[in-house]
Amino acid sequence: MLPHSAVSRLPAARVTTRCVASVSTRVSTDGKEWIVTAFDYDVVVIGTGPGGEGAAMQAVKSGKRVAVVERFKAIGGNCTHLGTIPSKTLRYAINQVTHVVNNPLFPSVNVSTRHSFPDLLTRMDEVISKQVAMRRGFYDRNRIPIIRGHAEFVDAHTIEVERQRISAEYIVIATGSHPYRPDDVDFTHARILDSDTILGLRETPKSIVVYGAGVIGCEYASMFRNLGCKVNLVNSRERLLEFLDEEITDALSYHLRDRGCLLRHNEVYENITGDSDGVVLALKSGKQVRGDVLLWANGRSGNTDKLGLDKAGITANSRGHL
Repeated sequence: MLPHSAVSRLPAARVTTRCVASVSTRVSTDGKEWIVTAFDYDVVVIGTGPGGEGAAMQAVKSGKRVAVVERFKAIGGNCTHLGTIPSKTLRYAINQVTHVVNNPLFPSVNVSTRHSFPDLLTRMDEVISKQVAMRRGFYDRNRIPIIRGHAEFVDAHTIEVERQRISAEYIVIATGSHPYRPDDVDFTHARILDSDTILGLRETPKSIVVYGAGVIGCEYASMFRNLGCKVNLVNSRERLLEFLDEEITDALSYHLRDRGCLLRHNEVYENITGDSDGVVLALKSGKQVRGDVLLWANGRSGNTDKLGLDKAGITANSRGHL
């Protein structure tokens, strides 16, 4: 048994409180004092997205006994399967098409920007598979077991996964997030989408309304505009990406407008209705914005509602954030 030392700071994750006195024993051998714990692991990480992966790797490199819990069949989290990797694959494909179409060196090349999403995402599954294999290799090389199933707290140092109880001195919550869905928006409608479901579009719409001008909203607005779509980007704030310097956001606004995006600032939705022909976004200002589809990109909620946080003495806010 290795000496028990303090756990290094674990990034981008929430760690439960420490309470070791009742479950550890001091043992002296060869004039040296060791601490033997009764925990199954030093650190258990719930979630295998970027935050969970980083926490697990840093902990194991600090000499800790580490395990990770993943409720889905494939590791990688939302980033790999529904977020960063798919959207960046799509962006890369669109940029390639746009480059050829707008390049004066290829005036005789007949390339249409009217591609369906399946055409543009033909390599997405391949890229995701490579990412999963690469990340699985990280865990294998570091001998970190991956425990499959949904984790729920029993107490601050114990979780239950598919009827198996696992204890650890530290439990890292890195379960990620999902698109925020207000109750008054009908996300069962085929034309009302969020950043998860938009990747299932079967064709490129002629027009799109993007509600929410954060990172996700701005990214998709730019991509759809490059595909030749009419884009309405509706922002509930005074300017885009307010966490950035004003000079940067002004430049972004300029380039989006220059590309043909219509930006609407300080607009808050009243209601959203959809029919077989499109979607209408009614704003509290009295304006109505119509498009073939609507992308809801206004915030995210934490995946914490089924973890039994109260048993660990943790309380999430109204959006499930810790």
